[in-house]
Amino acid sequence: MPSWSSGSGRLDDLDRAIIACLQLNGRATWQQIAAVAGASESTVSRRANRLLANRVVCVSAVPDPARCGLGTPVLMQVECAVGATTAVAGVLAMRSDVRFLALLTGSHDLVLEVVVGSRAHLADVLVDQLRSIPGITHTSTETVVRNFKTSYDWSRGLLGDRAALLERPPAPGGGRVTLDATDLQMVQILAADGRTSMSEVAARVGIGEAAARRRLDVLTSSGALWFATFVDPQAMGFQTEMFLWLGVDFARLEEVAAELARHPEVRYLSATAGYSDLACELVLRDLDDLYRFNTEVLGSLPGIRRVEMGQELQIAKRGFLTSSTVLPDIAPYVPR
Repeated sequence: MPSWSSGSGRLDDLDRAIIACLQLNGRATWQQIAAVAGASESTVSRRANRLLANRVVCVSAVPDPARCGLGTPVLMQVECAVGATTAVAGVLAMRSDVRFLALLTGSHDLVLEVVVGSRAHLADVLVDQLRSIPGITHTSTETVVRNFKTSYDWSRGLLGDRAALLERPPAPGGGRVTLDATDLQMVQILAADGRTSMSEVAARVGIGEAAARRRLDVLTSSGALWFATFVDPQAMGFQTEMFLWLGVDFARLEEVAAELARHPEVRYLSATAGYSDLACELVLRDLDDLYRFNTEVLGSLPGIRRVEMGQELQIAKRGFLTSSTVLPDIAPYVPR
């Protein structure tokens, strides 16, 4: 069965428009999407349900572990012995605490994000667990200090000005949100299928629909939970995905981060402590688009001292979803 990361979907312009709408608002109604995509509601519903059923696209609820008080993201770069990269990636992808994993060109063979519940958990991963995986020759680690952007609407340009009809106001953010057992159960259900109706969610967790909606509103309005739509960028016409590590003068860090975050091709951007000062992920049309970004965007920003980049050859895991797993695991959200 095709999955969101398979790259096997043959999509036409309407399919891509529907997916771009879902990336802007994964829980939008088919009527709302039809108005933006320029097709009838019945056509949009039929097309979208086929894409979802075939796992060409996947809508999933993604909690912010730090804001929920459930863990701290840590980025790791891994170098592997010749011929061992695929096997190592397979082992790492099976870990419930790995949220993101990609195979790369460049200095590192793999980049991954691990959500750790404590320093003891991180020490156990670095000192004992990674050492036990055959094929790993070297690792480097950096703590995510602040996330500036995690975006899944990089295809919004396909919709033109119509994209504004589906835009949601940014979450104001705030402090930590405490999740109880019912919240965690709701997160699990919506992580598996972000378009599950609230009546079904309420029935499965054993509360009223109004109460379920209130709980979800608290989580989404605080930025503790958002809905992401996953699709293979190549199927959408975006051929180049890059991961960047930037060395930046601290006096310019906020300025550089703010400028990078406003670009739609920047999917992920965080301040880090360790290997780099900023970690950045890009989704681009092609290598010409990468050249434009390097020269016109990175080249124009004062304060950047070093840029290291690797092209993402394959995404093994994103948002706790692998290409062969359709049910994310929320085990890493339990502090260790």
